[in-house]
Order: sequence, then structure tokens, then C-alpha cells
Amino acid sequence: MARRNNETAPGADKAKVRVFFAEVEGNNESVQEALKTMLSAMSRPVRVISEQKANGNAFLLQQGTGKKVDRNAGLNLVPDLNFRPTGKQALREFVEEKSPKNDLEAALATVYYMQHHMGLAKIGPAHVMTAFKEAGKAIPVDVKQTIRNVKKLKIWLNFTDIEDVRTTTQGDNFVEHEMGKGE
Repeated sequence: MARRNNETAPGADKAKVRVFFAEVEGNNESVQEALKTMLSAMSRPVRVISEQKANGNAFLLQQGTGKKVDRNAGLNLVPDLNFRPTGKQALREFVEEKSPKNDLEAALATVYYMQHHMGLAKIGPAHVMTAFKEAGKAIPVDVKQTIRNVKKLKIWLNFTDIEDVRTTTQGDNFVEHEMGKGE
């Protein structure tokens, strides 16, 4: 069976060659000098990267191998939040009823509760972290990034300042009509 041009023989080493195009303009002397410089650069020894990964990213670290940092270090729990308002459903019960499947849904549910049930004017990452703790949910490793992901990936939250997070119409609809329906 014939091999295609981009297939390599089993066990054969792979190589990558980059050819460039250069345009030099000037008088004879400057053009000759530029060509000499390029020729000397091209005649330098070839650098071989022997530990290159199959995907070609030899210099990228694998996820989780970097320095461990507490991304929630600057956040403090908000002490004066009442997650059990009289005459209304408590946050813990609300989150259990909505049964979020992941951190994104849990963040949406807590922001929705604080916005619609508690009537908070401003909701930030510290509020969300406090709500996770009150609801008995594991706090995400990076609360701010979780909030950004809800905005970017799901479009359930909106903000220009992360200290002023609001639910979108899509987020409200998801909480009110889809969450907790037991799929």
C-alpha cells in the first residue's frame, strides 16, 4: 500500500524545516553585506530538540505542574449576609432544590438567589464564595475565574466590574425553567 506524502515510515525520525523569504533593498554594498549576514546565520549549527512532544509543544508545561497558588487568597467571607431571610426560602434549600451539576451552575444559582431573593445591589466573588460555603458546596479553586467562565461559556452572568455581577435573561430562564428538573 502506498504512503501519502504526510505519512512517515514507522520508526523514522521526524524533521521540520522552515524556509524563509527575504527581500533586501539598497545599494550593492548594503545588499552584499545583508547577504553575508544571512549566509552566516544559516550556516550556524542546527539546534536539535530531542525531548519534543508528539504535539510539538516542547516548552509548554503540563497542566498542574506549576507553582501552587491560592487564587482565593484575597477574598474574605462577607459576614453580614442573611441567607435565611424570614418568609423566604433559605439559600441551602434553594441550591438543593435546583441541584446544580457543576460549579458554573452553582455559581449561577447563588448569584440568582442573592440578586432575586435577597435583593443585593452588588454581588462580587466574596459574596459568591460566602454563598458556596453557606450552601455546603465545595468552594471552587478560583472563584473569580469560575464567575468569568459562567459569563464567557454560558452567558448566564454579566458584569463589567467583577464586583458587580448580575444574572442575564438566559441565566434567569435557566434557573427558573431548567435547573432542578431532574433530567
